[in-house]
Amino acid sequence: MLRSFRALAPLAIGAILVGCPGRGGEGDGGAGGSQSGGGTLFARLGGMDGVRALVDDLASRLAADEQIQHFFVRTDFRRFKARLVVQLCALSGGPCRYSGRTMDEVHRGRMIRSADFEAFMEDVAASLTAIRLSARDRVEFLKRLRAMKPEIAH
Repeated sequence: MLRSFRALAPLAIGAILVGCPGRGGEGDGGAGGSQSGGGTLFARLGGMDGVRALVDDLASRLAADEQIQHFFVRTDFRRFKARLVVQLCALSGGPCRYSGRTMDEVHRGRMIRSADFEAFMEDVAASLTAIRLSARDRVEFLKRLRAMKPEIAH
């Protein structure tokens, strides 16, 4: 098992992340990521509990993915997961706020190829399925991540 990660392929691991209210309980969208329907994508993910479940599953997949695990060799795993929770909370319309360097700044020089980004996206898709997010919501979430590709894969 990898103790640390070197770079977070399509997400800003080196960025400064601030503000993530909703650590469970009121305003976090509730538990269980299988819901479909109204509310934000964050709420349909299951709020903070759902985002944490997604990050736990995804981190395991990234560590095991032979194509991209080398990008994650030197990054502190606990910090990685904490920042990823905030990043995905914000990406899904939750109460967390991202403040930091651009995706291009964070990923410049890391030699992330399009194939590496696609491997990451496959891991995310598998994690979204594992937490039982609806097909419609998986498509929406992946679309939001895919929008970052031009700034990440070079």
